[in-house]
This record gives sequence, C-alpha cells and structure tokens, in this order.
Amino acid sequence: MASLFKRRKIEVRTLGQKLKAARLRKKFNFEEIEEATKIRARHLEAMERDNYRVLPGPVYMSGYLARYANYLGLSASSVIAQYHREQGVSRHGPDKKHFRAAKELEELRFTVTPRTFLVVVIILLIVGLAGYVGWQVRKFSAPPPVKIIAPTTDTVSADKVTIEGETYVAAEVTINGQPVGVDGSGKFSQKVGLTRGVNNIEIKASNRAGRSTVIPLKIFADFAVQANPPNQP
Repeated sequence: MASLFKRRKIEVRTLGQKLKAARLRKKFNFEEIEEATKIRARHLEAMERDNYRVLPGPVYMSGYLARYANYLGLSASSVIAQYHREQGVSRHGPDKKHFRAAKELEELRFTVTPRTFLVVVIILLIVGLAGYVGWQVRKFSAPPPVKIIAPTTDTVSADKVTIEGETYVAAEVTINGQPVGVDGSGKFSQKVGLTRGVNNIEIKASNRAGRSTVIPLKIFADFAVQANPPNQP
C-alpha cells in the first residue's frame, strides 16, 4: 500500500543563505542597499557568504544585521538570534578573544598609495624648510658668539698683548673701539698696547641686525720702565 504521506525534504539554510534569498526576492543589489543602510557592499556580500572573519565583532554585527534585516523585510530579532546560534556567541556579550573594534579594522585597512607617499614627502619638505628658515632667522637675530683664544692669562710682562678669538665670519669685531678684521674661518687677531698696571680691554662682535656680544678683559701688565739715557755732552 502506497504511503499516504509524501516525504518533504527539509532544507536548513544558513543565515547568509537566508539573507541572500531575501535580497534576490526583492531584486536588490548591493549598491542600493549600501546607500540605504550605510553598510559597505563588501560587508553585505561577506554576510551572505557567512564569512564573518572580515567583519567587525559580534557587538557591531548585531547592528549590521538589524539594519540589513529591516531593509529586507525580515525579523531583526530572528536574524540576530540565528547569528548567535551559528557563531556560538552568548547573548550576555561577546567573547573578548573574538572582539575587534570597527575602528581597529579601519586602521588595518590603511594602505600607502603613491599619492599618500607624495603628500607625506611634501609635508616633510615644508616642515624641514620652515625649520631651516627659522634657524637662519634665529641665527641672524641672535648676538654673535665670541670665543677668546689668547691671551690665556691675565698677567703679562710686556707692554703689548695679542688678542686672538673666534666669531661668525660676517660679524664686525672691534677691540677698544678699533675695527679688527675677521678672516674666512671667523678668526681675528690684533696686538694691543698696554700701560703698566691694570688694562681694561673690550672685545665687541656685532651682526647686521645690530645685536652685539661684549667680552671685557682685564690684563695686568708688569714690566720694568726703561730709564731715559743720559744726555751726551
């Protein structure tokens, strides 16, 4: 006796297959769904393929699925519940080991393009040029440095002393108000006459901006005064 009942094959569809079937029934494409739901087309396609590895974690997925389900006319709670069942995610919260924030995923997707590289190079050149100009301005406006090389002692036994020093090449140097030449390496040298006892010497270096550096020296000259020769008859 033939069976009065026909066996019906029960097809179990995954959540992705369910979403795809609903979309095809509505004749929607990914581009128009992306425009309406603000969910990227590649994420929509990944959900239909049950490829959750390229999607945000469970917390963000719940929002994605709710928006997608509502747009397709499906029950959002039913879709989310099926997602939880398939992924084994507790309704009390996602497993911290599988949680990945959407912001972190966006950062991982950052790629260096030729245009990005060019923009970075231009920015670095602008910053470097600005730093160089600023350094030159500070150098021009700052008082020129002065380094005294000689004399190395404040006591001499002669009636003359040689003042030697270093400064900027473009600096104007005076010793006790008298101009002194500066060579191509920034060095200067000048002999200064002394009187017996304490001698005050002022070395001054000035730049074109009128900024000056003054170095005072005190030189004690201890030399015998030669007596005048007797008048010859």
